[in-house]
Amino acid sequence: EKPEQVRTGPREGVLIHGLFLDGAAWSRNETSLVESEPKKLFCALPLIMVTAVTKGAKRSMAGDYGPYGAYECPCYKYTKRTDKYIIFHVSLASREQRPVHWSLRGTALVCATE
Repeated sequence: EKPEQVRTGPREGVLIHGLFLDGAAWSRNETSLVESEPKKLFCALPLIMVTAVTKGAKRSMAGDYGPYGAYECPCYKYTKRTDKYIIFHVSLASREQRPVHWSLRGTALVCATE
């Protein structure tokens, strides 16, 4: 969905837009991380809902992210990736690749591309 199409917020959590993937792309058809196009540094992520879950609920959702589980993608305030600028981690589906593939590629979310 686009931010303009949202009429009401979720009962719990918040909707976030304006995040960019660095080191990967997002496939809307597969709802999964995919390889980014050549020479394209950043890929816009669609709206995501951020909410808190318990450890037990997170374990029970593992199958929703594909056969290999979710990639715990760090989200940084700026493209400079230090512990000073990390905000939170997002569980993203990785249906074709194992999560370690995205870790080795340095895949991360950033709030600003400059």
